Amino acid sequence: MQFRRRPPLAAALALVLALTLWGQAAQAQSLVLSNLVVDNQSGALTARFGVALDSLAEVTDVLQSGVPLALSCRGKLIRQGGIFSSPQVAAAEMVCRLKYDSLTREYALIMPGREAPLKNARLDELLRSGWGALTLDMGSWKLLERGKTYTLTLDINLQQTDIPNWFKRTLFFWSRDMAPQATYQLHFKY
Repeated sequence: MQFRRRPPLAAALALVLALTLWGQAAQAQSLVLSNLVVDNQSGALTARFGVALDSLAEVTDVLQSGVPLALSCRGKLIRQGGIFSSPQVAAAEMVCRLKYDSLTREYALIMPGREAPLKNARLDELLRSGWGALTLDMGSWKLLERGKTYTLTLDINLQQTDIPNWFKRTLFFWSRDMAPQATYQLHFKY
């Protein structure tokens, strides 16, 4: 009796197809922004906002499988200028890290500026308390000029972290994003 072996190319193609479909299924959710405002807090120019996920199922599965996540928030403030130029007034970035501890069965949210991580056994409650009211310090309020129009652009991204280099190089086309990047703009006149 003779056994027939599958060629390694067919197995590799099947693996690539499965990973591609899994990566696309993970992007079915989206990041939702709430209450985006520009505020003067004790002379500091701050962007305040909240972030939520419309679905937690994929995020829960990824975290419980041991893959940490990072929420990146990048803000850029531009003064609307003439026809050819709009100078950037301020920019800031922050990263919030999210992971799951299988021993304590708790989710942990590491926020910038906090010594201890926020912890909770329920992911929805943890995200509501941690991401419900975020603050991005953009610099001094004195950067704004009266009578000028400004645009605040906020880019938000949730992606997997701590992925081995061999995996990144092997599947370079595979997206690590858990949700597509969301970009929001706020136009205001000071």
